Formats: sequence, structure tokens, C-alpha cells
Amino acid sequence: MNTRWIALPALLGALTVQAADDEILRLTQASGCAACHQTEPSRTAGSPPPLAPAWRDIATRYKSVKGAQQQLTATVMTGSLPADQGRSPYASHWTGKVQGEFMPTHRHAVTQADAARIVAWILALEPLK
Repeated sequence: MNTRWIALPALLGALTVQAADDEILRLTQASGCAACHQTEPSRTAGSPPPLAPAWRDIATRYKSVKGAQQQLTATVMTGSLPADQGRSPYASHWTGKVQGEFMPTHRHAVTQADAARIVAWILALEPLK
């Protein structure tokens, strides 16, 4: 049996995953997500925290949260300003880890379906160890 044919399905699977990643990353660029977020955390000693959490940090934080897909999709669409819910705008669980205090609404920049696709991709990232 020719081993090249055995490796072909694995290669095609990897190319499909890469194509999906590229498509989502293009979508995050077009909708403005990448202006504040990045995929991997960048923690350099002495530098200020990033503007927003890295997507892998979000995946780690929400890995075992029930309803995370719906919650995060809603946050993308409506924003995360806690004052709208009667809480302090400085009470974010990202306080001290990022510079931004809240996420603005993106309902004019991305459709609900695309927001859900982006969130599903984020939650599928391998969490940080």
C-alpha cells in the first residue's frame, strides 16, 4: 500500500481547518474585532496590558461556562457595558488584565450569524494551560 495515500486525508483535513481559520480571521478583520483582539496573548514584562483579551484567553475563561456560545454572541452584538445592567462599568472580570473596560456593540459591523461563527471558532481554540 502506498503511504502517500494514507497521509492525504490528514493533509486535506489540516488544509480545511486552515482555510476555516483564514476565513474567520478575514471576517474578524472586516468586522473590526481584530482592532482590539488578537488570537494569542502577548505578555511582555513591563508593557501595558492589551486593549482587549486575546481570543485564546477568552476560550480558556469560558471553556466550561454553560451557555458561553449564546452569552458571547450576545456580547458581540450588544456590547458588554455593565452599567446597562445596573453594575459598575469597572466591574469586568478582565479588569487589570486588559486596558479596555468594556466591549462596544458590533451589531452594525457583523451579522448575528457571523458573530456566532466567530464565537464558535474562539471557543474551539485550545485553552491555555
